[in-house]
Amino acid sequence: MNPEAVQPLLPTTVNSIGQPIAYPRDGTPEVTALLVEMAPGEETGWHRHPVPLLGYILTGELTVYQATGEKRVVRAGEVSLESVDVIHNGVNEGAVPCKMIVFVAGLKDVPFTVEV
Repeated sequence: MNPEAVQPLLPTTVNSIGQPIAYPRDGTPEVTALLVEMAPGEETGWHRHPVPLLGYILTGELTVYQATGEKRVVRAGEVSLESVDVIHNGVNEGAVPCKMIVFVAGLKDVPFTVEV
């Protein structure tokens, strides 16, 4: 493969709010990949993730509100490494559907999203 054909999207050691990345140590590791679509105006609802989760925005954009008061917008072509154990809500405030691929470094039989 041509090395010029590889484009790093997110080299980081911390997530979107500056927490150091920490992988789950107890239980059976399980990686999950999801295709998520959100219509304009749709929300994820307030929730938290007990494990690392990152999303790559294919189309549209997602505004993420943290319970801590922070707000950030993730646009098409960008990657978001979500906060762990911090309550947040994702909202499609754009005029077009938001389509994203979500990758989870989780644990078998443990939910990676906890509604609050």
